[in-house]
Amino acid sequence: MVNIPKAANKKLSDVMTPELKQKIRFALVGVVNTVTAYIAFIVINQLTQQYILASVLSYFIGMMVSYVLNRSFVFKQPKRAGQFLPFCVVNLTSLACSTGILYLLVDHLGVYVYLAQIFAVSASMVINYLGYRTIFTREVCQ
Repeated sequence: MVNIPKAANKKLSDVMTPELKQKIRFALVGVVNTVTAYIAFIVINQLTQQYILASVLSYFIGMMVSYVLNRSFVFKQPKRAGQFLPFCVVNLTSLACSTGILYLLVDHLGVYVYLAQIFAVSASMVINYLGYRTIFTREVCQ
């Protein structure tokens, strides 16, 4: 019979810490949110033929989906007064940072735009996760 070391004999449930599970749920919500916002962008742009308007409106639609799913599915918190405004601040901060990173990388460092966007989105994901975790898991929101 083969002797398997205890470390290799761990079950997936032993490896999946609550924080790792939360991060996986956050990533899944990110995919749902991105697809929802992109579909909204297409629909609004087709209806209005104004891509800037479509971009802004679809961003806010995505933000609303993100708020509901992050609060209820990722961080599993009930709706409390004082959560939505900080959520908006986190999103606007994230948007400003990712836009600034994109501009800096493309216009000042000459990074290929699609590669730069990956870095910008990655930075916004970190900002969003940390901000959302603070908003949805603290005991009292003011």
